[in-house]
Amino acid sequence: MPDKQQSKRRRRRTTEKSLGQESEVDNMESTQVSMSAISAQLREFAAKTSASFEKLNVAICTLSDDMKSLREEVVSVKQSVSFAHEEIGELKKETTSSIAKLEKRVNELEGKLLLSELYSKKQNLLFWGITVEKEENVIEKVYKFMEEKLGMQNVRGIHLVNVHRLPKMRGNPIICKFVSMLDRDKVLKHAYGLPPKSGVGVSVHLPVPIQKAKEQFRDAFRDAKTKDLKPKFKIDGVTVYLCIAGGAMFKTPEEYFNLPS
Repeated sequence: MPDKQQSKRRRRRTTEKSLGQESEVDNMESTQVSMSAISAQLREFAAKTSASFEKLNVAICTLSDDMKSLREEVVSVKQSVSFAHEEIGELKKETTSSIAKLEKRVNELEGKLLLSELYSKKQNLLFWGITVEKEENVIEKVYKFMEEKLGMQNVRGIHLVNVHRLPKMRGNPIICKFVSMLDRDKVLKHAYGLPPKSGVGVSVHLPVPIQKAKEQFRDAFRDAKTKDLKPKFKIDGVTVYLCIAGGAMFKTPEEYFNLPS
């Protein structure tokens, strides 16, 4: 009996040992399979990673080429803009120079035209304060004005041409053209004796720009007259000067009012 039990124990140990060895073999084979799978996965991952890096490298190279091309385009545009700027600058200089020359020429022509107009009106005088009437004889009215207002004699011997009203001018003065400058100056000399604020007067016929220049001196002229400085106007070419006793001449009202007391 004891021999049978020992024999069973030996068979049990042998079976357990054999099962243990088989289990170890299975574990080893399983480990080898797992390592192989992992290795395969790593190789696959490495291949995919390598392919991705290759694509990335190609994309970077392409982007680099694009950037280089873009830089070249930017440089080209800058050069074009710089060239255009220079061209515009040169054109602007030429245009400015041309405009300056044209303005100078226009001013010269305007000056010559003004001188021609001034010369053509030189023999004219304007008579102010003569009442307007229907079907009036303006020549007869001018002669009566010379006799009654200016105290002149033998006025019928003064030859007048182109006598008429100026309805568009404030006050509707009568304009007269004198055949003789001597007669014209004689009438003007008598007109200087007219009392202030009499409502009548005689003046030379001036172009509008010169008349406006005289009007700028209105306050200065009155001030000088109040101070008994004997003010009068002098026209030199197309420039108007205010002259006072002592020979002083002023080109602007400011020059007169800045005169030391």
